[in-house]
Amino acid sequence: MRNLTRRRFVQGVAGAGLLGAAGTRAAFAQPSNGTGTVLVRREINSLSDDDLSALRAGVAAMMARDPSDPTSWLFQANIHGTHDDIPDAFADVWATCQHGSFLFLSWHRMYLYYFDRILRAAAGPGHPDFALPYWNYVDGQRSLPDAFRNPATADNPLYISQRSASRNAGVPLPASATDDTQAMGTSNFDSPEGSGQSFGGQVVDGPIHQTSPHGQLESQPHDVVHVSIGGPGGWMTDPDMAARDPIFWLHHCNIDRLWEHWISPSDGRTNPTNDDTWMNTVFTFYDENGNKVTLTGAAILDTQNQLGYRYDDLPQAVAAARGLETTGRAPVSAQETSRVLASQPATEGAISLTPRETTLRLQPASSEAAESIAKPGTGPVVLSFADISYRQAVGIYYEVYLNKPDSARPDPSGPYYAGNLAMFALGHAHGDQGVTGGQVALDVTQVLARQRELGLWSGGAVKVDLHPAEVEPTEAQGGPVASIGQVQLLGR
Repeated sequence: MRNLTRRRFVQGVAGAGLLGAAGTRAAFAQPSNGTGTVLVRREINSLSDDDLSALRAGVAAMMARDPSDPTSWLFQANIHGTHDDIPDAFADVWATCQHGSFLFLSWHRMYLYYFDRILRAAAGPGHPDFALPYWNYVDGQRSLPDAFRNPATADNPLYISQRSASRNAGVPLPASATDDTQAMGTSNFDSPEGSGQSFGGQVVDGPIHQTSPHGQLESQPHDVVHVSIGGPGGWMTDPDMAARDPIFWLHHCNIDRLWEHWISPSDGRTNPTNDDTWMNTVFTFYDENGNKVTLTGAAILDTQNQLGYRYDDLPQAVAAARGLETTGRAPVSAQETSRVLASQPATEGAISLTPRETTLRLQPASSEAAESIAKPGTGPVVLSFADISYRQAVGIYYEVYLNKPDSARPDPSGPYYAGNLAMFALGHAHGDQGVTGGQVALDVTQVLARQRELGLWSGGAVKVDLHPAEVEPTEAQGGPVASIGQVQLLGR
């Protein structure tokens, strides 16, 4: 049973707790600094020297611990993903990250919460108010924080060489990688199974480690930033290695922060509190004492009152009030975009992606479909990339342009830019078996409408350019990195 009635939900939040996995009152998680005060997560570039010292000390202490210790760096990284064989004792903990569903945001909040407690304890008793920082690459801080690349030696626990050479050299992330406009402009948290047209992702009936399509925030900026930091062969590019890079934790704190900014009950933006799966699925972690612990979505709705932290750019009163009320809306139902409006001719076969630009043309399925694409107000239009396959983590992301003249330069701020194609955690690769059947979908309704308004496109075939946003010199002449079996424009 997926639905929670408003009465049942209110009964759950009455008093001091929320409904737990078994329908009983769940104890709130509490800050572990011993003072009971609300901790503040701050932007990395604003940290004091004392906080930076605490961050380094905590990371170094965790890295020095035996990997079998649940509070060690490697053990915690393996919770997100690992290429190692998983011992039976840790089968319910290791490689349990949720990607490609509406559990993505809640699982990572739980993961961050216990990691933050472990890190604070590892930093030592002199830092009771230290909290994991975030990296706000969305609002102008696009260079990898200095503390993570200088000094570039083994003495700096925040530096690793398994990153894009450009990132470690201080080259900013491309502007197209950090744009959160599409995600933050999306009003519905979840979408039907098979659709990523929502802020938080598609509805599923239970945990799925890695699948696709991804929701809007996960697709952009989450996935793209992962790939842009990792580059070819870097840890952040591979979901089974990503949490070994210290910057992973600051990246995900920023994603968690964006979720907090997105919630706005007055604008109809709420968490899926009427869904049993989202509210009551139990996930397992370890705390700072090495004890096995569990959390559910119901226990992480309010970061301040349940988890004991807030973000520095959210007022305390606002942070305390967010996410605790249900709208009582019905579950998501019919998928909005399922009719094929245009596609690449089947005779052309799969599209091979390389570190160079790829161009294709989508032909309208019929004269009626062509009219639907070109006519304003006929409903959403989604550019769908399906049957995506790759053998190993892809360290390139592609800027997607629609109807861009051959003479025009790729420009993410221009009228032809439609979004990004990043291949991160679209499925789980086991051993030598690569990812197959991945999906990425971009809402291009506004892009095409703007082109019509400006007289840049009047209908007919749709030209699609996949432009590699950033290619390291070592891979500029490389061969295929992935293939796409089907590209379509979908509508109502």
